[in-house]
Amino acid sequence: MLTLWHRLNKRTLSSIFIIALLLPSIQAYQILQQFTQQSNPFHSSPYTLWMGIDNFNFSPIAYYLLLPLIAAMPAATLLKKDLTSGFFMQVKLKNTLKQVLRNYYVLSFLLGGLIVTLPLLFNFTAIALKVPSTFPDNLLNQNILVINRNTLLVSLYYNHPFIHYLLNVTMVFLWGGLYALFTTAISLILRNRFFSLSIGLLLQMALLLFQGLQVTAYSLSPADFLKQTAMSDVSLGTTLATTTVTIGITAVLLKLGRKKLSDL
Repeated sequence: MLTLWHRLNKRTLSSIFIIALLLPSIQAYQILQQFTQQSNPFHSSPYTLWMGIDNFNFSPIAYYLLLPLIAAMPAATLLKKDLTSGFFMQVKLKNTLKQVLRNYYVLSFLLGGLIVTLPLLFNFTAIALKVPSTFPDNLLNQNILVINRNTLLVSLYYNHPFIHYLLNVTMVFLWGGLYALFTTAISLILRNRFFSLSIGLLLQMALLLFQGLQVTAYSLSPADFLKQTAMSDVSLGTTLATTTVTIGITAVLLKLGRKKLSDL
C-alpha cells in the first residue's frame, strides 16, 4: 500500500483536491455573503444552509452530478497505468496477485471516498463557523422543503440533525469509493482512459434521464439520494437496493478483472 501511495503524483493529487473543493467553496461563500446581508428571517442554521440541503444554487447540483468523475480521478486508473508501464508485473513478483490487487482496490476506494467527502466537510464547517447551529424546525424552515418524500430518515433530521448529517456524509464516502472501484474495474476492460474515467458520470446522467421518464416512483440516481434533500422523490428501500446492486456489479467486474490478470 505504501509503495502505491508513493507512486501517486502528490502535485496532481493536490490539484484534483483543489478542483473538488472549488464548488463547495463557492456555495459556502455565497451562503455566508447572503447571511451577513440579512437578519436571518428563516432561523437558518448550518443544517439548513450547507451544500447537502441547498437545492437553489448551481454549485450543489453540479457537484453531486460530477461526483463520479471527481471520485475516479485520484487513483481509479492507477492499476491500468501500472499495467501499461509494466510496474504491476514488478510488484507481482514480490507479492501474491491477491495482495497486490487488494492494495490497489483499497487505495482506490479510500481516495475516491475522501476526495468527495472532505470538500463537503469543509463546506459544512465553514458555514457552521458563522451561522448559529440551531436545530431545524419543520415549521420555521418550510422554505427549504425538507419532507418525507425528498429526504431519507426525515424525523432523524429534525430531532438529531448532526447525526443525520454524519450519516449522509458516510453515504457519500461509500459511494465515492464505489465509483472509484467501479472505474478501476472498467479500466481493465476498456482501453480508453478518458472514457473509463467518465463511465460513472455517463451512467449517472443516464439514470437521471431515465428518472425523467417517470418509470419508477423513486429516483435511482445517486445525484438525488446522496443529498440530504433531493430534487426528486427518494426512498430508503430504493436507495439501499441501488447501493446493493452497485456493490454486486462492482464485485463481479473486479472478479473478472482479477481473472484476466491471473492469466498474465
